[in-house]
Amino acid sequence: MMQHVWKRLLSSKIEPALQSASKWVEQLDLRKVPVNLFAVRFDRASGPGGQNVNKVNSKCTLMLYNFSNCSWLPQEVRSQILQKSRYYARSSDSIVIQASESRSRESNKKLALEKFVNHIKEVCWFPKPTEDTTIAKWDQIKRSSHEKRLNNKKMHSDKKKLRKSKDFF
Repeated sequence: MMQHVWKRLLSSKIEPALQSASKWVEQLDLRKVPVNLFAVRFDRASGPGGQNVNKVNSKCTLMLYNFSNCSWLPQEVRSQILQKSRYYARSSDSIVIQASESRSRESNKKLALEKFVNHIKEVCWFPKPTEDTTIAKWDQIKRSSHEKRLNNKKMHSDKKKLRKSKDFF
């Protein structure tokens, strides 16, 4: 158990794939999203809004089909989104995002893309490198526990030796 925690904490170097995925998420913005991969659909929005609601198809629905094989997202980001995203539809292997806040089609499309980018930044988490002070602290803990274990073994051994000897004085 202690060795498992020890190895995990001592992995101060992050794997290159995780490091590049983390950098990709940090640099992700609206302009880098390839809109042509999304299927865009405009529908009538529900709710109050007068007669205009019944006439204008302004609600935007963006769908990214075949998400698990989408090549413009790093594999580490895709795997986290597959596990944690509320926008992921398992039955169709797609991401579905809707926006109906505005009356304009283009602004709703932009809002849906912003939702997608913000959601990626919220969902994706990558470990940071372990600091040298933390590594030194765990190294000290490991050494002290090792010494304590050896001392306990020695005391137990001495206790058994005393039981075997016939002459106490």
